[in-house]
Amino acid sequence: MLMVKFRGGIQLGKIVFIHAADLHLDSPFAGLKNVPSFIKDRLRESSFQSFQRIVDIAIFRQVDFVLLAGDIYDSENRSLRTQIRFRKELERLGEAGIQVYMIHGNHDHLDGSWITVNLPENVHIFQAIPEVKRFRKEGGTAVNIYGYSYPRRHVTERIISRYEKRPDAEYHIGLLHGNLEGHTEHSPYAPFSKSELAEKEFDYWALGHVHKRQVISVDPPAVYPGNIQGRNRKETGDKGCYMVTLDNGAANYEFLETSTVLFDSIMIKPEAESGFDKVYTDCRRSMEEFHMDKKSFLLEIVLDLEKHSSPSIFTDEFIWGILESLQEEAETGEGFAWPYRIKVENGWRKDMDGVMENPFLNELLSLETDSNGVNGALEQLYKHREARKFLAPLEDEETKELLSESQRLILQLFH
Repeated sequence: MLMVKFRGGIQLGKIVFIHAADLHLDSPFAGLKNVPSFIKDRLRESSFQSFQRIVDIAIFRQVDFVLLAGDIYDSENRSLRTQIRFRKELERLGEAGIQVYMIHGNHDHLDGSWITVNLPENVHIFQAIPEVKRFRKEGGTAVNIYGYSYPRRHVTERIISRYEKRPDAEYHIGLLHGNLEGHTEHSPYAPFSKSELAEKEFDYWALGHVHKRQVISVDPPAVYPGNIQGRNRKETGDKGCYMVTLDNGAANYEFLETSTVLFDSIMIKPEAESGFDKVYTDCRRSMEEFHMDKKSFLLEIVLDLEKHSSPSIFTDEFIWGILESLQEEAETGEGFAWPYRIKVENGWRKDMDGVMENPFLNELLSLETDSNGVNGALEQLYKHREARKFLAPLEDEETKELLSESQRLILQLFH
């Protein structure tokens, strides 16, 4: 993608950099407790391996610097092992003459408790007040990089209002870990609007916090690179970083995939009379598309029973039987495709009309469709002094899924 801008006929120099965010090193990969040990090991390494690939690219492409836009670590209490491994990669960049500019976000904010590991001299960390750091390329091109690290987990102020442009450089880049106003997929930390980004007149906004890769503005360029490694079934598809070139007022940004394990989903629509063998065969054939030499996949299989004539046969025993059979047949080499979950959709809705004639079930299901009921049931958990540190608010889609699953279970129990 290309965006052209002119500055009074003055020719500007060229700079090249890597923009990555949301490394979440040492992520626990929640919700995957029942996978084999070899997959757990691969997952534990996946974030580190993805970052190693980013460093490899930076060195090979001889970039000028690397920008890390927050949530380097998954936790405020970062482990020594994780810090030391991270430092080794930063040292590799330093040996190649590459500077690193980084901020901390809501996950790895500055108010945590950890044993400090000193980072190499090529690493520049922004503190808990918006500030500017200068990069000057050999040959004279100057770049002002603006950034801010979270002093605590919950930062809801409009931090962007405190970013002040200094006119003593050819290029101006903003590092910001925050949420675009109006987007509800993530917590509304350090909110900002597109107009606020434009008002700063920066040449590039290196954003972090949102795990889905997206370009939210072209003029000025404002980019979420997404996280570098998917961590759960909601974070599907390729993950990585952007390589950005600013050259005489034009910005070009290229996405580079670096993740080693990908989350993906398969949709299966069983035919009206499909039984166990047919459903199993359809699932297995669909999984064959994911067998690649150097890529590994964790797959969620979704069974859409809208066209099936007898959805009631899809009991928990039926579903577990298919899942276990698929797992026994799954290849487990360097590139694996592992089905970790089977989800059923739409089948239980066919039973709704008859069930709703039962006054007791009608009342029960009406209660279960109330999102306030979910929030009320979880209220004590979110108020727990220790537990709440590790919990993010439920997203709308997650609440809907909990309600849908509760309805399915109720109908199955009373069928």
